Amino acid sequence: MGSFLIIPICLMNSKTRHTAFIAFAVVAALAMLYHVRGIFYPTILTPAWRHTLFVIINAVCMYGCLKRPRWFTWFIALLTVQQWYSHGNYAVELWKTQHQIHWISVADIVLLPLLLLLLVADKKNKS
Repeated sequence: MGSFLIIPICLMNSKTRHTAFIAFAVVAALAMLYHVRGIFYPTILTPAWRHTLFVIINAVCMYGCLKRPRWFTWFIALLTVQQWYSHGNYAVELWKTQHQIHWISVADIVLLPLLLLLLVADKKNKS
């Protein structure tokens, strides 16, 4: 799937890429709001400390999407692996046990690789 998507992402002009990064920053802001709520209303599955950690991670993602520092590509690569493990396992387990789709997990495991591809394409077009 990645090689199929890298071509359209590479062909985006700089204004379209900039708009896509703003959209990803908005998504990170929404995720941060979700986690802020989770700090005050934690669940058995996700304790308050984990929500606090992801408030910080989402803030870094917002900054990274808007400023795109060189280290941010590596940060997103690591976050993608972690989220695929965490959300991916949760989504599969939920499907196996309850035949339900966890849409937040689906969005997470689809959007993070797209952001990573967008960052790589942006880096290639800047060099």
